Amino acid sequence: MVTDFIDSVLIIDDKEEEIKDLQQVLEREDICVQFLNPTGKKLSDLPVLKKHKQVVFIDLSLDDSIDILNNVSTKIRPLLSKILPKTKGCYGLVVWSKHTEDINILKEKLQEDKGKYTLPIFIVPFDKTEYLKNNYENILNDLNNTLKDDKAAYFFVSWMSTVKSAANNAISDIYSLVPEYDKQKTELIYLMYKMAISHTGIPEKQIQNYDLTTDAYKSFDELLYSDLINQQNKNSIDIFDSMSKKSDGNNLTEEVNRYAKLNAKLFVDTINIDSDIIVPGNVYEVTDGDRTQRIDNQPKESTSIVIELTPPCDFSHKKINSKLIRGFMYSPLIDNDRLWNNINKTFKGDNKYLLWPIEIKGEFCMICFDFRYTIIVSDEDIKRESSKYKVLFRVKPKLFADILQKYASYSARLGISIITPELKPASK
Repeated sequence: MVTDFIDSVLIIDDKEEEIKDLQQVLEREDICVQFLNPTGKKLSDLPVLKKHKQVVFIDLSLDDSIDILNNVSTKIRPLLSKILPKTKGCYGLVVWSKHTEDINILKEKLQEDKGKYTLPIFIVPFDKTEYLKNNYENILNDLNNTLKDDKAAYFFVSWMSTVKSAANNAISDIYSLVPEYDKQKTELIYLMYKMAISHTGIPEKQIQNYDLTTDAYKSFDELLYSDLINQQNKNSIDIFDSMSKKSDGNNLTEEVNRYAKLNAKLFVDTINIDSDIIVPGNVYEVTDGDRTQRIDNQPKESTSIVIELTPPCDFSHKKINSKLIRGFMYSPLIDNDRLWNNINKTFKGDNKYLLWPIEIKGEFCMICFDFRYTIIVSDEDIKRESSKYKVLFRVKPKLFADILQKYASYSARLGISIITPELKPASK
């Protein structure tokens, strides 16, 4: 599993002669190896990595004249900050150390650097002395077995390996549809053009000022997912075999914000949003302050919003009107239990769609749509009144489908009016 994940490694050590055998073992596995000896060099003279390294091997004692704490503070942290900018992707840190407690010092200090550079997704200690004594032949197997004890790290390493494999398969499958090299420049582009249009169902007459290339990437992401689910290793270890409860150290605010960020990634699309292109799933802020745009019991400090809920089939057939459902976006106090109880009572029901927690523009929010407040507005009016309807984001297909299905279920409720007599109490 580890060999599928690793393409390139960086070895940071002050003794090059001690890691030459390690370099040879890695290169036999077709892993590219870069060596860096920072001894005697100014920090400003050290290179910034130009290519992503999946694993960094580093000596915990780059300067034997000082203790581990000083090595971590004055050598390792500045070094990682210089050579590993925030854009260099996920990697793991293999640390040469004889003592586990020293690794804990490194972990605690690296946490202080959050946001300054990309921190490793895992940190594991290996004893270089043992490998120098017995050779490095089993080091990749040892790393693989060590990661099995860190179920989260093992899962993400395995997942990234399958993503790489799925991406290669997706590209190969597309190119196999047009095997003739002289036709690929035109016919492959046409295939991607059709895939991009099908992503949102946008009519071809509307694409002149629309960034269709971004939708091509989105449609290819969906193609990747199709291949990805077939690449997952069914023989991988069960990461939930000893499921533990979440950390008791998480306060409610931290927990809710964490879920809000995750929900935003899953359900909200802020890329390729254009106020001139009205697409189902677009969510608009109503900015004119019109009180008629507010739904029943809407919180006073909330923002009025509408969602474009035209069925995709109508959209692709050149509809001229938009179906807008009114609602609101609200940033409540997270630790107000009374407020949450009132929200759950007031804004839950067949006629409403409640979404929380979710992060919008860097803030934790709750979003509510009320299906009773449906308005039909022409597309031209929405464009003309762009000062009134300000596009915020688009809900992703899975969330859009769920909102549309629940709206359809509410709108299609069946019922009859029974004719009944007016009953009067019997006279005594």
